[in-house]
Amino acid sequence: MKKASVLFCTVLFIVSCGDESTGPQTDTNTAPDESAVTDESVTDETVVDEDTAVIDEGANDDQTDQSDPTDPSDQTIVPDDTTDGLLSDEDTDGEVPDDTDPDCQPGAYPEVCGDWAQQMIFTATAKVAGFDAATAEIRTLFRMTQRQQGGHLWVDSKICHIIIENKTALNPIKILMPQSFADSLIMLYKEADIELDGTYYQAPYWELRSIKQSILPADPGTYELPTEPTDPDVEDWDNDTIPGLRVNVNAGLSNGVTHIVEKSSSELWGTVKGTGDTQTIDGTVHWTDKQVVLSTDNVLFKGGAQNVIKEEGPNIWRQKRIPAGWTCADVMANGDTLFPPL
Repeated sequence: MKKASVLFCTVLFIVSCGDESTGPQTDTNTAPDESAVTDESVTDETVVDEDTAVIDEGANDDQTDQSDPTDPSDQTIVPDDTTDGLLSDEDTDGEVPDDTDPDCQPGAYPEVCGDWAQQMIFTATAKVAGFDAATAEIRTLFRMTQRQQGGHLWVDSKICHIIIENKTALNPIKILMPQSFADSLIMLYKEADIELDGTYYQAPYWELRSIKQSILPADPGTYELPTEPTDPDVEDWDNDTIPGLRVNVNAGLSNGVTHIVEKSSSELWGTVKGTGDTQTIDGTVHWTDKQVVLSTDNVLFKGGAQNVIKEEGPNIWRQKRIPAGWTCADVMANGDTLFPPL
């Protein structure tokens, strides 16, 4: 009997997926600065009174061109004095940013704009009623686009796929994340910074899943997860008609379906390596996770789990460039090539 109780206690270990999303509405964590770069055209505001204008069609034959040197119509290249000033000399180490692409103005910093795939790997120990239950490795794939001004980045990130692998020998528990789980997660809008030497840092980013985003406080980390499916803060992100996100549990002789809400955070440290198509970014991650089971068809799974980072890891992230236009499906199809097993 003692053996059976330990088995059931361990069922709901780990539904942490690293950088998880926070609802089908606009994310309030760190929305990107849409005004980061503007392209204000130069216009000729001179007004001509059509009633009094006199046109001498032959006058220009023998006269010097008197056209306005700032008028783009005469093909003169004019410096753009309408810059919004978002890039200071300090930001770019004195270099003038490349104005040809408003989403990519690295200045003197390593250029990391464009499309990327990212993998995060977390190692966790699930605790139930104070006892260590199992160790799991959570691998999450992302499809990302990075915009850059100097050393500051805006990162639009979408979770594509989540795998949770039980690493505890002889433990039959499996947490099966249906693809509908990842598909339902919203775009994450993060910000990060790099130094001139390629050092990368992303401050803690909070995500709350299947929770109404409009009610989150300015600091989402202070939000307490609801415990009932009828709570008005809970939403049905995966559209299966049941509040929360579906997670399947296989525990040998006892299987079940749970619906959860979740709160997680991630903080990244890393280094930019190389340039061009072979450029990579990788480093370590510190993460937290909490889940609440709102409903289940098996009472043994109602308690959920407390997921605790296992410091000896691995707890890492790695990032590689991908062709423009790649979707989540492309990232998933090429995941093993992009990120070979450690």
